[in-house]
Amino acid sequence: MVHELKTDPAVFQAVHEGGKNFEIRKNDRNFQVGDELWLKETVYTGAEMAPRWNGKFPGETVLGKPLEYTGRMISRTVIYILNGPIYGLVDGWCIMSIAP
Repeated sequence: MVHELKTDPAVFQAVHEGGKNFEIRKNDRNFQVGDELWLKETVYTGAEMAPRWNGKFPGETVLGKPLEYTGRMISRTVIYILNGPIYGLVDGWCIMSIAP
């Protein structure tokens, strides 16, 4: 199965350069060994895109930056999965070893 995943710029660059060979993700997609991950670089980080509380008007949120892609993408294959809860990894989350 192929999974297209938004990836923050610094994290994308670390994978691109070969220094990062894992992904930590909420496992809401039933990731499996052998799945292909299409890591798509975003212009803004997840934190920059997230809505946040408006300090002036309690209860109202301010929209974050828009989801935009740089056009760069890397394909990686899942070769191992560690599912939580174990070793401090929360239930429902996983660490995936990835390889080109």
